[in-house]
Amino acid sequence: MIEKRAIGPDILRGLAILLVMSWHMPWVDYPPFFQHIKDFGWLGVDVFFVLSGFLIGTELLKPVHAGQTPDLRVFYLKRAFRILPVFWLMVTIYALFPTLREREAMSPLWRYLTFTLNFGLDAKTFGTFTHAWSLCVEEHFYLILPAMVLILRRFKTPWPAIAAVATLLIGGMILRHHIWSLWHAAGGDGVKFFTWFYYPSYTRLDGLLIGVCMAGLRLFYPILWTQFARPRFTLPLAMLCLGVTGYMNQINGVILSETGSLVFYPLFSLGVASLLASLLAAERHIQPARWTALSYIAAISYSLYLSHKIVFHLDDLFMPKAWMTGWIQIAIYYVTSIAVASLLYFAVERTFMQMRNRLLARMKKPPQNTETAFKSIASDN
Repeated sequence: MIEKRAIGPDILRGLAILLVMSWHMPWVDYPPFFQHIKDFGWLGVDVFFVLSGFLIGTELLKPVHAGQTPDLRVFYLKRAFRILPVFWLMVTIYALFPTLREREAMSPLWRYLTFTLNFGLDAKTFGTFTHAWSLCVEEHFYLILPAMVLILRRFKTPWPAIAAVATLLIGGMILRHHIWSLWHAAGGDGVKFFTWFYYPSYTRLDGLLIGVCMAGLRLFYPILWTQFARPRFTLPLAMLCLGVTGYMNQINGVILSETGSLVFYPLFSLGVASLLASLLAAERHIQPARWTALSYIAAISYSLYLSHKIVFHLDDLFMPKAWMTGWIQIAIYYVTSIAVASLLYFAVERTFMQMRNRLLARMKKPPQNTETAFKSIASDN
């Protein structure tokens, strides 16, 4: 029996990409209401991190819960077919057609291909395709989590896993606070804040780890999950965490205060995780959202994330200047970005996911005997 896809993560994914798009829109005059949304747009990436931690954590921990070893060959094959085709296409477009770049300079190609863009990134000097930094964090997570799972599954008690997660979370908080102090002492330069504090993987693991913890709790302690994941508990907690971090954002923005550098990311991630738990608990009530535009935007969100900046740039180049103001400009940006992302999704993403599914089906189908195995190998070669 195929497990029905939950709609809760898609609701958050759709909202997250719309927030990110608002943050990345060029700095011009906006209607006041949209400007308030834009002020929070940078938080969309952190919503993605929590979702990724929960979904990838669930995928890797399910076999452990069943007493099996995760098949990392299958895991990495699925990740490669899901992530690399559209990413490589966008990197190629940016590299071959400089006029399409939203900024003048682009980081060296090897930084994209090795997923090291987010270390030492100076977005003021190399301003093209900088949003790929978050994809680098994800790729590093795909290396760290499977290794942790393979090591920690050997223990019969959950305490080593709890200790490992606590060490990473608390260590990340202390490290961020130390980096913030160094940055503040160096004069509080905005570019250095992003380079030292915002982009590196070692400062941004909070959301991913909290998402994994959520997946582990749901799988290994279902009774506890059922008791405490109810909206009457998780929704007030989500509102509290998101309200506090929202207030911090209004006061200090993306460049956080000394206290914010310490607690902002884990607190915001806990709020997102609590909201996700509420949506999962209310799954049967929110199923109609599966047929909404938000669900479709969630489906194309990866292509939308990678391509929206280049579309914004093209709109500025080719659209009549009289249109590029107020709500008309906003509508043009979103409509054209969704159109291009839809093309990428159907032409590239779905094509490679179908190829992936066929390959996985062949891998799961064992040969019936020695003769059929020989024929299978011969045909593959």
